[in-house]
Amino acid sequence: MLPPYNIFYSFKKFTGFYLVTFALAACGSPEPSNTTTPPPTHTSPQETIFVQTQPVSIQDTSIPVQVIGQVSSATSFNLSFRTGGFIDEILVDEGDRVSEGQRLAKLNQRETEALLLRAEAMFAQSMREMNRIQNLYNDSAATQQQLDNQQTMVDVSRAELELARFNAEKSEIIAPQDGIILRKMTEINEQVRQGDTVFTMGTRGNEATVVLAGVSDRHIHRLKNGDLALFSSSAYPNKQFEGKVTRIPSQANNRTGVFDIEITLNGSAHELKNGFILRGSILPQTTEPLIAVPIAALVEADGSAVWMYTPDASGQSANRIRVQPVHIANEHFYVRSEDLNGITRIITRGSAYVRPGSRIQISEETGR
Repeated sequence: MLPPYNIFYSFKKFTGFYLVTFALAACGSPEPSNTTTPPPTHTSPQETIFVQTQPVSIQDTSIPVQVIGQVSSATSFNLSFRTGGFIDEILVDEGDRVSEGQRLAKLNQRETEALLLRAEAMFAQSMREMNRIQNLYNDSAATQQQLDNQQTMVDVSRAELELARFNAEKSEIIAPQDGIILRKMTEINEQVRQGDTVFTMGTRGNEATVVLAGVSDRHIHRLKNGDLALFSSSAYPNKQFEGKVTRIPSQANNRTGVFDIEITLNGSAHELKNGFILRGSILPQTTEPLIAVPIAALVEADGSAVWMYTPDASGQSANRIRVQPVHIANEHFYVRSEDLNGITRIITRGSAYVRPGSRIQISEETGR
């Protein structure tokens, strides 16, 4: 029995026949042409890159220390509580102007009041005992030694009472004169010890001649009194203010961990007000041997390090080296001599096209 006729199978055979026919026709000899087929290409020799180099050498260099500081009064002092305790009230903030006699902060007085009451009671008791022994002594019923001993007790209790009264009075901080609060060191409910600084206060006026700035331990050893400082202010963007370092502390601030240095500005800073924020740099007198490398030599950055190229000993190939900048300026960055390991020239122009091992040709070399 014949299988049923499958129209799709017949169409498939018909289509396949003509596709094969057309393919064979297409594979016939092409028409003659005047175009010559180019020969297969081979890998061309390594391309030579034209570069310029620049000599580098060790020079004694002073690296600026960047700082941000606050303008303050030339005369400032710290305010603290005479006794320790918990702060109950803080009535001013940084930048506030205060008047002489104004109350600035107050301790919780429960303890001081209790000590004052105790001292008053002990003094009253010693006075009563003194009167009793004095009467007995007048009647020849007490000795001179007993009377002297009780007088000593009266003197001791009187001194304790005076101390308690003094501590009660000093549980408040009162402004000793007109001025401005430069810094506030504590907050409400904090516990302070006797003598802990609560406020730093400056005298009132326009003598804004000092900048207080924090410097990290990484840079503080490079600074000396007399180092030149240059500052700018957003309030006077077109003016530069000069000053000199006048105080370097022997230890860091316990709260911030930085060294609070003092820079005294010259007379051109009279328009600055207390509290202004200045940004600037200090130019240390001390120098260190560094190598200045043009920014044009930098081809890649890797975290805190950068990459650049140098010609090899033959001057025909490029080596890639990694260095650690000590300081980056506008046109140069500075590295230590051991990073270059005796290298005296670096590639500047054309460095962006160079790869490790690239064949180079040095054109006119640039000076420093």
